[in-house]
Amino acid sequence: MMTNKKLIIFILAFVLMIGFWFSKDLLKESDQPLFSPQPSGSQLLKIKLIEIKEMGDKYEIQINYPEFFGSVFPEAEKTANLFLKDRFEDDVKRLKDDLIENIVDIPGLKSSIETNYEEIILTSKLASIRFDNYQYTVGAAHPNSFYSVFNYDFEKNKQMELIDFFSPGSDFLPVISDIAFQDIKEQLGGVDLIVEETLKAGLEPNINNFSNFNFDKEKITFVFDPYQLGAYAIGPKLVSISYNQLREFNDKSELLKLIEQY
Repeated sequence: MMTNKKLIIFILAFVLMIGFWFSKDLLKESDQPLFSPQPSGSQLLKIKLIEIKEMGDKYEIQINYPEFFGSVFPEAEKTANLFLKDRFEDDVKRLKDDLIENIVDIPGLKSSIETNYEEIILTSKLASIRFDNYQYTVGAAHPNSFYSVFNYDFEKNKQMELIDFFSPGSDFLPVISDIAFQDIKEQLGGVDLIVEETLKAGLEPNINNFSNFNFDKEKITFVFDPYQLGAYAIGPKLVSISYNQLREFNDKSELLKLIEQY
């Protein structure tokens, strides 16, 4: 009897071992996982670097900008990419035209353009990009450094506007103007009366004064170039305001509801 039990145990162990090795070989030969991942339901936009690089006797150009791909909105993708391509090719053309019209030759100096970008947010439907620009023309008193932005709604195939982030009819500009003024004063470490008046003029609650901005899931960041705020020495400034600070004015914005889902 004992011998029969040992025999049965041995046979079972042998069968299990054969089954294990057989299933292992099947898994190796199969290209498919046992459990396929479920589709996410939305395809995030992707970007690749496009570079314009030129060097001549009197100029240098180094422009980096994004090109979108992988969108579920191909027409919008094409429109956005064409806009950016034309924009930076125009920068190159203006520099070269300026060299022809304004012939200034200073040994050791070249006119130049340098542009880089930062991806602020990229979803399946929305993109916000900030560009850091440097431009210098030989003969100018100083170079020009400034930010520029690109905000695009791929689902609606249009560039986004500040009013899209707020409830229809809401009077949000005075609040934004006041927050930006106080923030920049703090960044400058306090200002005299003349600079204060210049800042107030550049930050009046006018939609044009707040047309340059980026956004992410939690906040909107306004971009101000030096001459908007006064002297060039002030430099470009960024002011970030959380959506919660403006909740009184944006609680009915459909766009903001979409952004905060990500």
